[in-house]
Amino acid sequence: MSGTDDRIVRTIACGAGFAGDRTDPAVKLAESGQVDTIVLECLAERTLVPGLRARRRDPGSGADSRIERRLTPILQSPASSKCRIISNFGAANPVSGAQRIERLAKDLGRSGMRIAAAIGDDVRHLADRIAWDGSIEGDLLGAHAYLGTNGIVEAVENQADIIVTGRTADSALFAGDLLPYLDGSEDAFAGAIAVGHLLECSGQLTGGNFEAPGVPPLGSSDLANLGYPIARVFEDGTAEITVVDGSPALINRLTCTLQLLYEVHDPSAYITPDLTVDFSGVSIEEIGPSRVRVSGARAADRPARLKVSGFVDRPGAISDVEIAFAGRGALDRARRAADVLRLRLAHLPEQDLRIDLVGLNSVLGAASRAINSEPPEVRVHVSAKFDDAGDAQLAEDEVYALTLSGPAGGCGVRSEQRPRLEVVNGYIDRELVKPSVEWSNIP
Repeated sequence: MSGTDDRIVRTIACGAGFAGDRTDPAVKLAESGQVDTIVLECLAERTLVPGLRARRRDPGSGADSRIERRLTPILQSPASSKCRIISNFGAANPVSGAQRIERLAKDLGRSGMRIAAAIGDDVRHLADRIAWDGSIEGDLLGAHAYLGTNGIVEAVENQADIIVTGRTADSALFAGDLLPYLDGSEDAFAGAIAVGHLLECSGQLTGGNFEAPGVPPLGSSDLANLGYPIARVFEDGTAEITVVDGSPALINRLTCTLQLLYEVHDPSAYITPDLTVDFSGVSIEEIGPSRVRVSGARAADRPARLKVSGFVDRPGAISDVEIAFAGRGALDRARRAADVLRLRLAHLPEQDLRIDLVGLNSVLGAASRAINSEPPEVRVHVSAKFDDAGDAQLAEDEVYALTLSGPAGGCGVRSEQRPRLEVVNGYIDRELVKPSVEWSNIP
């Protein structure tokens, strides 16, 4: 299964790059017979929050609500029995996630499976020993450290079929599966992390979210059926990146270089829980259509502390409201509406109020270029933060008032209120964090 080149020790694929990603690519990967392990990267700060809220209501819950929807078509495929599945969809409670998978697998008639829950990221009980970057004012809903490969490696070495984690570094989800098959060197470890970092965003590596001058973009049909990346990995941590045979994709030096630099502040010092990795000497060679070889990642030191994300429920609420203006003079009327709102909401602190025009400056702000023609329609967007949840209605009411007392033609008002949950980063000594594994076995 690891490929026609007998020097390849493991073939690993990305079946999802975020919680809401497509479900069919992972099924196609499982059915291809070309991969040993499929990783579903499904957890970010914002997607951890629903799990934290669910766990607060019920300590026995807290895993990703999409587990059954995502795993059912994979486990229904007979070919999936030959693939290991690793995912962080354990969210705030990996043990709960493993229990749900166990029930699902039994319902689908699967047998002989070992399910591992890699735990230890929950460090809320150590909150007073975390060096926070900001203030913890409000209810600390959760605090989760970014784990590395420890628990995953233990699960792999003990023949886990499915591994469920919570907050784990994205690249570690992949590297943890690869490490037992590599030569044991630190640079091979760095190579495994580089592979994980390249694969973690699924279609972003294979031509999605990509256009460049002189490079024909993928068409709609190709993007609708985009192949997700696989890595054929060698013992020294170098790898070939490609897709399942016949899948539409665009993989070249540029797509891989852009992904390698994605969310990396310093390419010579990419900090992960396991290693600081030097990407500055990485070589990406095009060796075939949508096929590259990646080598040259080097290991540096091991961080003494782990990053922690703290989730704080602040008092109050955020009000998010929009109103539309269309037809001749839409932009002028939208600008006047925005000015009216600034006057009416002038009592709010500047940092708690944002008003912008969707289609003109809602993304680029003051850096937006001057327009040369009148837009046919414009939406005025207001986001306002309130210390008192009862006051959050104020911004919504002010926008609605524009339909009668503002510029002509205001319509299509959309509004919502949401809690003021904020993420505060911190660091904790790695010795305080104790990764471990809990098992579920299906006879």
